[in-house]
Amino acid sequence: MAGVGRMKKGKLYQALFRGAVTCLTAGLLLLSWPGSSLAGGVQEVVFKVGEKNYFVNEKSFTMDAAPFIAQGRTYVPLRYLALALNVAEKDIQWDKNTRTVLLTKDSVTVKLTVGSKTITVNGQAKAMDVAPVIKDGRSYLPARYVAEALGYRVEWNQQNRTVRMEPAAPPGGGQSSSGGMGQVVVQGNGVNVRSGPGLQHAVVTQVNRGERLAVLGKVPDWYQVQLPGGGTGWIVAWYVQEEGQSTDGRDSPIAGEPVPGDDISRGTPGGRPQPGDGGDQGRDPGGSPGQQPQDPLPPDNRGEQTQGPAVTRLDVTAAGKVTRVTVTAGGAMTYHVFKLASPDRLVVDLTGVRPGNVPLEMPVNTEAVNKLRVGWFSRSPDITRLVFDVKGPVRYRASLSADGRTLEMQIYIPDPGDVLRDVVIAVDPGHGGPDPGALGNGLREKDITLKMALRVAELLSARGARPLLTRSGDYDVGLYERTDMANRAGADLFVSIHINANVNPAVQGTATYILSPAGGGDPNRREESRKLAGYIQAQLVQRLGLENDGVLEANFAVLRTSLMPAVLVEVAYISNPREAALLTQDWFVEETAQGIVQGIVDYLSERLDQGSGN
Repeated sequence: MAGVGRMKKGKLYQALFRGAVTCLTAGLLLLSWPGSSLAGGVQEVVFKVGEKNYFVNEKSFTMDAAPFIAQGRTYVPLRYLALALNVAEKDIQWDKNTRTVLLTKDSVTVKLTVGSKTITVNGQAKAMDVAPVIKDGRSYLPARYVAEALGYRVEWNQQNRTVRMEPAAPPGGGQSSSGGMGQVVVQGNGVNVRSGPGLQHAVVTQVNRGERLAVLGKVPDWYQVQLPGGGTGWIVAWYVQEEGQSTDGRDSPIAGEPVPGDDISRGTPGGRPQPGDGGDQGRDPGGSPGQQPQDPLPPDNRGEQTQGPAVTRLDVTAAGKVTRVTVTAGGAMTYHVFKLASPDRLVVDLTGVRPGNVPLEMPVNTEAVNKLRVGWFSRSPDITRLVFDVKGPVRYRASLSADGRTLEMQIYIPDPGDVLRDVVIAVDPGHGGPDPGALGNGLREKDITLKMALRVAELLSARGARPLLTRSGDYDVGLYERTDMANRAGADLFVSIHINANVNPAVQGTATYILSPAGGGDPNRREESRKLAGYIQAQLVQRLGLENDGVLEANFAVLRTSLMPAVLVEVAYISNPREAALLTQDWFVEETAQGIVQGIVDYLSERLDQGSGN
């Protein structure tokens, strides 16, 4: 990873994923565990081999023993592993006579015995390749087997020697199950396999028609499967067939079931499908994993329309530089707008209506739009998709009538001096509520980030942007809730604001992070994030006069799960006395906010120049 040799990040959780050497301040050297603080659910757990500190939802806890590796598996002390995975203290039962542990969480009961390579989940025995052990009087469990049995997905980072766990089904998204569940047969070519059950997760590989995959778990609309070359992943349920079910001798989907082009995101996080999640759909399945769809429309299947309200009229007119669009439907609809790049497109999903008899394609030829294409994207529920092939980085305004039957839009390319107009920017103040973030010199990170974020939002709003604050007060917001807000709002950019810390009070400087390649995702989005980070970093260094730590990379959750260019700014070090004093001064907060906003303006101006051919 870039710049590892000079990284000075002191936030212990984040340092784990950069391989930096970390240690604990005296105030943290107390044995601790999550306990009842996890009532809201576990979102992420990180253990590092050889270190006694571990992290749950980015909060640091301390063990009296460190994880180690034996026979290629990571072992974690029994009690700390169970508590981190949200097993209540009363549900951890140890029988010293039989040297057996029984863990119960929700409806899952897991049983392991020291020296035995069998793990029993809800009465079903499964073989492991290693056994629990006792070392220096403490019981250790193989972390992966226990975590997966309790419904968690496990990732191992070889470079940093960290094991990361998160719920296989995001909070509220259903329950996963493990154990032998048979096989599924892939029904399409180029079907994406993802790292988690949702479209916001990275594509890890692709599979083709006829391949058989062992099922490890299932949540609504997704199967967890064993991959042929080792490892695990998640595949959407629409394009696999459980072994033993009849396919009627056909390669096409069963009548009445979702067809290629259907919206496969119902009940799952992540929003719109991406190429490959729907199998071979008569179009380019998307090339390499993580790329944007080449064509977001399904094949024409409007002849199958039989019921439900439909679009009755679609008018597109020019009014100077603005393209006006009016959509009228025979019933109520909702809408969702997002953008695609390479080439630039503006996509509008109308949920609750089918296309009716409007033209499949309309030449537009205005200053902002080349043409409009229409498709029936989903039948359950009905979703009509409008795709505007645009002439550059457009902005839009949209309003829906009170009865939900008429949508009016204005689409335009902004003037060079008005690049913020109608841009949706998610502004994320780090931490909040019971999570204070970094502490130092009498200050709390959560208070400073909120003050800065509120000012950034004010400045953006004053210049015509539409800022979206992930929190506007001192309360808790989950990591995935933050990016979910931005994703659902169709935000153009995501900027997370943080304050750094280090056990060495001499460490200082400003840094801006983007997602590392280890986080997967769209390479084009990562490159756009790098450009945005470069502009913001340059402005902050110029305005604040602090040491330039540069644009760095890390696999942070908010960077990994956002669908738009995203950066995480570390403004200064709360642990450095001089920088901590600066953080309390109004001029410093103002310059920070101005620098972030001007960096955004510089980035958008470059995009506008590229889009206009200047």
